[in-house]
Amino acid sequence: MAALRRLQRASVWTTYRRLFLIAGAVLACSAQVRAGAWNQDAGHGQIIFTSSFLQTASGFDAAGVSERFGYNGQFRQLALNPYLEYGLTRRYTLVVNLNAPFLRYSNQYGASSSAGLGDIEVGIRRRLNSSESAWAVSGQITTQFPAYSATRNPAPGNHQEDVEARLLVGRGATWAQHHVFWDAEAAYRYRSGPPADQFRADLTGGVNLTRRFMAMGQVFAIKSLRNGDPFNTTNPNAQSDFDLYKTQLSLVTTLGRGTRVQLGWNDAFAGRNTGGGHTAILGLWKSF
Repeated sequence: MAALRRLQRASVWTTYRRLFLIAGAVLACSAQVRAGAWNQDAGHGQIIFTSSFLQTASGFDAAGVSERFGYNGQFRQLALNPYLEYGLTRRYTLVVNLNAPFLRYSNQYGASSSAGLGDIEVGIRRRLNSSESAWAVSGQITTQFPAYSATRNPAPGNHQEDVEARLLVGRGATWAQHHVFWDAEAAYRYRSGPPADQFRADLTGGVNLTRRFMAMGQVFAIKSLRNGDPFNTTNPNAQSDFDLYKTQLSLVTTLGRGTRVQLGWNDAFAGRNTGGGHTAILGLWKSF
């Protein structure tokens, strides 16, 4: 009987670890609508305020197989994500990305919830080629740090500092009398402490359907380099590495005076040691 109780506790703890990792994985990709390789004009910029909702009862195991959480487990996240870009000069743009997640995990043994700021990212993007070129080529350095207590439960991340170097390439064109664009990005993210470093890649394509409506398709990939160390078993974020692959479709409507509204749907279609599920997205863009 005692052995059965120990087995049940171990299974519950494993489920908690997986679900807490979902929060960090989702937040890592939460700001998914950006200016890409194009810089903001000096003294001007944009604010994108995104809200997203995820509710899931399944994830991907260490072999990448989708499975349900044990003991009727369910994870829910409502995330508020303000994102700012501001042109410092013709070549340099300041990037600030904030996250405020509201998290809840429950199963037949109980529930836990938390709310407040998560990880904060601050970066500088530099245009590498001429602004008159049809191609936009930029480099970006970003640092991330936690804005929450290490004892928060559920935790919104792994509570460590990251540094990321990113290359961004984009181009706009006209096709069948419609403006189209694409943006491709690749990054290496160094993560301090036990978490494994990561390679990240993003691909975005968009087309103006009319003067007011734009459609976008996006793919996001996070690949762990598996060079991390195991977490202490008392740490709820007990996974040191994960892979995550997501697609996203959005429709953006122009309201006038630099204001746009985004409706999107995000699907975590594959991964390893992380959560699955669909995320509904509502965003407000404001240029200034």
